[in-house]
Amino acid sequence: MAAEKIKSKTDVTARAENKGKGQNCRYCGNKIEVVLAVSPTGKKKIRRICCGE
Repeated sequence: MAAEKIKSKTDVTARAENKGKGQNCRYCGNKIEVVLAVSPTGKKKIRRICCGE
């Protein structure tokens, strides 16, 4: 991240561009899917799903 040029937080187009990039898996390079999992007890947890790593 330090090597990338980070744009201003107030620049709306830059924020939309950064949000659209998403995250890539460090193992396979594919885009990571973010899902909300709810346990039987009702506890919510955000999970990031990709290649199983």
